[in-house]
Amino acid sequence: MRSAPLFDISVTHDYYADLRCGDFDIVPAAVTASAMARLRLTHKSFADRIRIYAELDASGAVIASGAAPLSLDFALQPRGSSYAAITKLSDLAQQPAPLFTNDGVAAADPLPLRLTTRRARTNESLVVSTPASTEPFVLAGTPLDGTTAVDVTVTGAGPVKSLATGPKRITVDTSAMTRGTVFQVSYPVRATTSRGALADIALTLDAPLLKPTPAPRAFVVPLTSANSRWAYYVVTDFSGDLSTLTVVDATPGNGPRAITVADAGRVELTAATASTDAVGADLIGRYPGRRVVRLLSDASVATRDTPFGALELRLTNTALIARLPNPPPDRLLLLQTDAASPRQMVRYQVIPLLSN
Repeated sequence: MRSAPLFDISVTHDYYADLRCGDFDIVPAAVTASAMARLRLTHKSFADRIRIYAELDASGAVIASGAAPLSLDFALQPRGSSYAAITKLSDLAQQPAPLFTNDGVAAADPLPLRLTTRRARTNESLVVSTPASTEPFVLAGTPLDGTTAVDVTVTGAGPVKSLATGPKRITVDTSAMTRGTVFQVSYPVRATTSRGALADIALTLDAPLLKPTPAPRAFVVPLTSANSRWAYYVVTDFSGDLSTLTVVDATPGNGPRAITVADAGRVELTAATASTDAVGADLIGRYPGRRVVRLLSDASVATRDTPFGALELRLTNTALIARLPNPPPDRLLLLQTDAASPRQMVRYQVIPLLSN
């Protein structure tokens, strides 16, 4: 039988200059794998995407099109841990069970998938013991935080009168029922992401999306770079004035600078001032008699695969080091600049500037 490429699911990441991200596998869920086999859909994995192929009948139509609308689920499985240092994870962390979906997204090609959360409900049977307008029950499951009485569906009894999620207590109107009667309640519970997955992917495919096009359609999981302030620690035996020591983006032209360091971001650390700076304290201990200066960027800097090549360490207007190395993505420090300031995650680099 003939087949045709139907669509791609790809991962993009602005850490990479070409946006192509090879840090994840996209794996069909077990139920989806069974459904695809039944509907004559196959897939092939590439470095940054998965491609779905559809088998065609004798007339050239997609065999699976008769099943529209079709729901397919996939897991976004990390190939290693390196993604965590380069990826903004805060948006994902806000979702109880992160899910990328095309539901509610206007048609486009490529189509960036929307981040939301998977939702789940559980069904539970309860038995009437003492019929009353507010008979109390203790739920076996744990309702999702924020669940109220109106979120609970009752089958076979009166309405829910109250719900307390802490002790999982519920009262139901059973006044018209007899002792021993069984009824059912359904309520939202915390959903779970596929085991080992950063997030799940759920696609709803209507009939038009199950028709081949000249080039496969693209569904895109868009990931963005982590960003944080940068800290440079300069270790030196220079005894002169360091009040103009700074990091400068010397890229030609008048465009935006990748990094700027104001006077307030420069501090010469001592054993006392480094008490809330683990890296600074370590350097003071390892380099006794040497000076340690911390240069903290004014703003956050997005992590990129291609380093900024025009950074210079300058004293007044003299470049001490050209092509200053960028802090590695995984060199992270939870920094508290002083006892009164909140802690913040920074990326850091140590620069030895010693005469011997």
